[in-house]
Amino acid sequence: MTDPSPADVLIIGAGHNGLVAAGYLARAGLRVTVIEQRDRVGGACTLEEPWPGYTMSPCAYVLSLLPPRIIRDLELHRYGFDAYIKNPQTFVPFPDGEHLFLWVETARVQEEIRRFSPRDAAAYPRFERFWQRATAILGPTLLQPPPSLADLAARFRGEDEDIFRLLMFGSLSDVLHQFFESAHVRGAFAGSGVIGSMLGPMTPGSAYVMWHHMMGEVNGTKGVWGYVRGGMGRVSSALAASAEAAGATIRLNSPVVRILTDGTRAEGVRLRSGEELRARAVLSNLDPKTTLLHLVPEGDLDAGFRERLSHFKTRSAVYKVNCALRELPRFTCLDPHDGVGPEHCGTIDLSPSIEYVERAYDDAKYGRPSQHPYVAAYIQSATDPSVAPAGRHTISMFCQYAPYHLASGTWDDALRAEVADRAIAAIAQYAPNFPDAILHRQILSPVDMEARYGLPDGHIFHGEITPDQLFSWRPIPECAHYRTPLAGLYLCGSGTHPGGGVMGAPGHNAAQALLADWRK
Repeated sequence: MTDPSPADVLIIGAGHNGLVAAGYLARAGLRVTVIEQRDRVGGACTLEEPWPGYTMSPCAYVLSLLPPRIIRDLELHRYGFDAYIKNPQTFVPFPDGEHLFLWVETARVQEEIRRFSPRDAAAYPRFERFWQRATAILGPTLLQPPPSLADLAARFRGEDEDIFRLLMFGSLSDVLHQFFESAHVRGAFAGSGVIGSMLGPMTPGSAYVMWHHMMGEVNGTKGVWGYVRGGMGRVSSALAASAEAAGATIRLNSPVVRILTDGTRAEGVRLRSGEELRARAVLSNLDPKTTLLHLVPEGDLDAGFRERLSHFKTRSAVYKVNCALRELPRFTCLDPHDGVGPEHCGTIDLSPSIEYVERAYDDAKYGRPSQHPYVAAYIQSATDPSVAPAGRHTISMFCQYAPYHLASGTWDDALRAEVADRAIAAIAQYAPNFPDAILHRQILSPVDMEARYGLPDGHIFHGEITPDQLFSWRPIPECAHYRTPLAGLYLCGSGTHPGGGVMGAPGHNAAQALLADWRK
């Protein structure tokens, strides 16, 4: 069966980037249909209720990267979007009984750091300015077509050249050693350069990964992270409502099995049901390899192109453990107290040293889940009681490392339970009551994240966000500008510039590319 009244644009996937593209294209007057295989919008930026009364953000969990322009243009606050800053940003406990809070306010962080090193406390404002300057130079590229490396390098002049050197070719360890002498202070930032990536803090490229997580803002405050009230899925529901108000149509429970072509251009899609939908253009919010190597007929693309795209790195590093809690974790490094404390309000980061995180990566390099994982835990219920029953809490544990491709064995239930136990034990080292506080738990291996949310090899960014896979190289030069070798087929997901996270920039940029082509 073929749709007798084709749309102007079909968008495959109602993840947040697809919804951003739908919002812009519908506002430009185009007839837009978004096609989603699941029973809800959002992709990995969604909400679930795995246990009655508990609202979980199973994958994406905090917000910073969504540009204010997109929030304004799509009027997201009209449709229920409400974000707030988490403060402190981070709480780091250490094995020796020490701890460190990283607050939003610079002076408060300096006071924390001064306990470990007066020199490092004085260096902290310079450390902040390093990232702020990087954002001032690179930030404008996020909502623009991707620059080439040569164009990018030309933006860094004089003293700024050293920022370019470190971001493009340095490791996070290089940056941290340049600013700080205390192993505790270095450790507090060691996880920031590996989030979602199959690399360690000593690996070149990890400095850029940290900048990717430092470039955003929440409610006008730059470089910080926050929660979305009600959970991250509220971003996607606001985007969907905004797109529908502009005239877009969203179809759920409609898996796409083929992109229809005439051999040279995209003409529509075929659903698993057999139904065919026609359109003047197709945007895919799926990852590039799934789109071009699986949904497009093999003969429509040059063999060399397919080979080059197959090498785009999508090696997963992440597993998630989401839990319902009867009580909050009580950390032995802090004075005993009841109820919510500042340690529960931001990220609980288990990165006691650069070496600890690097050793966790060492396991994964050889196909083994980390014996002692890096864990970043978030207790949204501490500041947003709407996500849990009264007197109960939620915790989302973002854990590394977990290779999708194992050296031996499979991601069966026994291995899922084993890696979850390791993450729980990592927190229990600092909060002994934690294991007994768990009422329920949900374990998402890389295999689960691929099957449920369409993340290739479980990769949360649709592909590594290291400099060799960014800008005009993302995913490969032939389709870095959102266009593909097939006319009328565009990419709008996280596998395109400027990369992953709940950002919306790829969706925005792909929509602008399509509109520019049609204006011509």
